[in-house]
Amino acid sequence: MHHKYLSRFSGKALFLLLIFFFSSSFINAQNDVSIYGYFSTRLEKQFETMTSSGKFADATPLEWSYPFFSLMLQHELNDNFKVYVNLNGSKAENLDLRNFWGEYSFNNYLTVRLGKVYRKFGLYNEILDAVPTYYGIEPPELFDTDHLMISRTTTLMAYGKLDIGDGNFNYSATTDNGEGGALKNSVPVGLDFNYKFGSGNYTIGTTAYTSGGNAVSDVAVGEGSPKCGVLPWMSADHFSVLGGYLELNFNNFLFQAEYWQSEHNAQRDPASVVVLVQNAGLTDNQLERFLIDPDIDPSSVTESDVIVPAKFKIKTWYFRTGYSFNTGIGEIAPYIQWDWYSNPETIEDKTYGGDEEAGSADDGVFNKSTIGVVYRPITEVAVKLDQSFHFYKGNDRADDQKLYYPEIRFDVSYIFGY
Repeated sequence: MHHKYLSRFSGKALFLLLIFFFSSSFINAQNDVSIYGYFSTRLEKQFETMTSSGKFADATPLEWSYPFFSLMLQHELNDNFKVYVNLNGSKAENLDLRNFWGEYSFNNYLTVRLGKVYRKFGLYNEILDAVPTYYGIEPPELFDTDHLMISRTTTLMAYGKLDIGDGNFNYSATTDNGEGGALKNSVPVGLDFNYKFGSGNYTIGTTAYTSGGNAVSDVAVGEGSPKCGVLPWMSADHFSVLGGYLELNFNNFLFQAEYWQSEHNAQRDPASVVVLVQNAGLTDNQLERFLIDPDIDPSSVTESDVIVPAKFKIKTWYFRTGYSFNTGIGEIAPYIQWDWYSNPETIEDKTYGGDEEAGSADDGVFNKSTIGVVYRPITEVAVKLDQSFHFYKGNDRADDQKLYYPEIRFDVSYIFGY
C-alpha cells in the first residue's frame, strides 16, 4: 500500500492495523516477526516573558500531547536478508509510514539497504523515534521539524564496519532523488564515518552531504515548514552539509557533542518572496536581505524588486551530558543540554516556511539551555521532566537587547514488544 495513502488513515484505522499485526504474529509465530515500539505522553507549557515591549507574543497554554508512537516490525528472512517497517502514529491522529526497508548483507563489510531509510547522520537521526532511550525530551535543534538541515530519510544506503585496532570503523554511503524530489543533473551523495572504541563507549565521527546540483523544497510558500534542507522561497539551491560528532560514555557518565555547517548557493523565487513581503511580517533585517530597496512600501513590491541570488550558511552545535544513578527505586539521571543555531535566511512565520526561533532573532541566531532529569523505575519506562530557556536578540530592538522565554515539559514514555 502506498505510503501517501497510508498517511491519510485515521486513528481508528491505526488501531485496527495494530490488532492485525499482533494477531498475525501470534497465529503465524513460525515467521519470527519481531514487533516492538515506543510511545510517549507529554505535558508542556511555554511561559510569557516580560520584555521591553511587553509580554512575549508566542506564549502557549498548558497542553497535553502525544508526540511519539512508533510500531516497528522486523523480520530476518534468512541469514542475509532482513526487512523492517516503522509505522508512526504521532499526535494519536494519523498513521504515517515513517520508514521501511529491505536489506541484503554480503558480510560485515558491506550491507545494502533499499527503501525509505533513515540516513546515518550524526548521533541522533536514526534514534529520534526512540524517545525513552536517550537523555532529553526534545531532539537537538538540527532535527527540529521547522529547521531541518537535510531530510531525515534517503533511498539507497550501503554500509558496513571494519575491525581496526581495539575498535570498529563504521561507514555508510547514501543517495536518493534529492531534496524536494528528482531533478535533472542532480546526484545527491551522503557519507558518514565513525570510529567506536573502548568497548563501544567512545565514538568520534563525521558526516558529509552534497545535493549534487540544484535542489528544491518539498513545500511551497504557505504550506508550512519544509521537511528538507531547502527553504520554500528558493527556486534552486545547491548546498552541502559537513560536520562532526563525539560521544563519551563511561562510569554512568555520558557526554555528546556535534557541530554542523550547511553552505547554500541558492536562487530566490521572486514571486514567492513578494508573497513573504506582503504577508509574512518580515523584519527590517529580512527586508534588507530580500529587497533591493528595503524601504519600499510592502504593498507595492514587485518581482523586479527582489534580490535573487542568495548565499548563506546555516550553522549549529550542541552538547548533552548526563549522569546515571542506580538507586533502590530505579535509575535517576540528571542532564544538561545546550543548543546553538544560526540561519540568517529564515523568517519567523511557520505558515510560510519559517522558523519561530531563528526567525524571531535580529541576526537569525538563538541559544537554548535545558536542564532536566529522567527517572526509570524499570528499563522500559522513562519519566522525564526538563526546563528550557531560549535566548535571542529581539527584532527591531537595541543591539544590547536580549530576549528570552522559558518552557517546561513533562514526558512519560514506554518501550514495548520484543
